[in-house]
This record gives sequence, structure tokens and C-alpha cells, in this order.
Amino acid sequence: MNSEEEEKKATSGIQDTKVPERVVDGLPTMYCFETCPFCFKVKALLGSRGMEYSKVEVDPTFKTQLKWSEWGKVPVFVDLDGTQVNDSNHILHYIDSNGPALFPRMGDDPEQDRWMDFSNSVLGKSIVAVIYTSYRTSVQALDYVTRVDNFSFGSRLINKWLGGLIMRMVGKSRAKMFDLPPRENLQHQLDIMSEGIQGDFFGKEEPNGADFANFGILRSMQGLNGFDIVESHNVVSGWYTRMQQHSGVF
Repeated sequence: MNSEEEEKKATSGIQDTKVPERVVDGLPTMYCFETCPFCFKVKALLGSRGMEYSKVEVDPTFKTQLKWSEWGKVPVFVDLDGTQVNDSNHILHYIDSNGPALFPRMGDDPEQDRWMDFSNSVLGKSIVAVIYTSYRTSVQALDYVTRVDNFSFGSRLINKWLGGLIMRMVGKSRAKMFDLPPRENLQHQLDIMSEGIQGDFFGKEEPNGADFANFGILRSMQGLNGFDIVESHNVVSGWYTRMQQHSGVF
């Protein structure tokens, strides 16, 4: 199979081929990085539902644990019957639709769709620009990530120092996507985001897909450069605390 055919076959959403052999310990299984913002989305939903699941930590350098999947990115969710779902927002919809169905499906609620898309296209890029705003903050972030995630000692050293250089370049490229400097832009995007929080949550009385999607992105920033902007925001800070309590992801 050539690379073009592989690219066509590797899609987001529910996959046609089931992989029951990838279920671990008889529980729904998530393949993830510990500090991945997109994985935090799914962890928050699973936590809020009190669902037991197995977690397979993927080696961030070689992704050995995902060689079986043509998707090759985290998170990947495998249900008990072997149903494979790729891409965090699709996973959120899949898990909810197979449970209490507490929020609308993709395409049924334009506002929820808008804010779920915002989590990837705007908020995720905005936090990268802040976290990796200098070589120093990049190395600090990668020091944390490589300690928490499944890096070997040698890989940790390489990814911390060389990765710091690479991620600084990524941070600069993300910053160029916005008109404002990184910190001001994140503040601005949180202001915009707060317009969607109608009541305690995006879903008003209870969280919907937009709550889990945006919380996951911001949770990955906790403890890193720029998280003080989240903590001091007059709307988002309270919402963030409520999402922590609701999901059990602190």
C-alpha cells in the first residue's frame, strides 16, 4: 500500500474494521499520551461518567503501541466490541451516544459544534503559542512532559533540549496565526470563549461536548507557562474549576 492509499484509509471517526485484540483487561481502552490536550478531553468525559477504562501510554517518540493503527495519532479509543474511534471530538460523541446521550450529536447543534471546533482550531493553537513563547519556556514545558509521559531517559534528554528548539519554532508559527502577541491573544480568545458559557457550562446546567473539548485543551496547560491567564480570567477560571469537579480530572 502506498502512502497516498494509507492517507485515504486513515480517517477520523468510527472505523469500519473492529480491533477487539486491542482491548486491554476487558475494558474500553484509550491509547494516549499522559499530557496530550486531546486525550484530556476524553479523560474528562470518562471521568464525568464514572466509566472504568484501560489506558495504554503510547511512547511519544516511536509510537510503538500504535503501530497497529494507520491513524497513528492519539487519542485512539477502542470499545469493548473492538470498535475503533479516532480523533478526540469524534470520541466524545461516540462515548456519549453509547451512554446517557446528554449532549447533541455532531451537526445537530451549531453552537456546540462551533465551540468544539474552536477547541482545536483556535484554543489549542493559542496555548501552544504561549507555552512555547521562548526557548526557556519550551525547555521547561518539555522537561515536564518528558517526565510525565512515557519517555526513556535518553529520549527524554533529546526531546527536552532538541525538542525545546523545535517547539519554540512551532510556537512562533502558531503565534503568527493571530494578530495579537501570544499572552494577549490567549486572553482575547478566553474572552471570546466565555461568550459561549451560558450558565455554569457551555451546556448551561450540565456540560456538553464543548465543555469537555475546551477543558481538555486548557487542562494540558496547567502548571505550564501562561496558565495564570486561565486562573485569573473572571469567567473561565470559575468554569474551569467546575469542570475539574465534574470530571474528577484535577
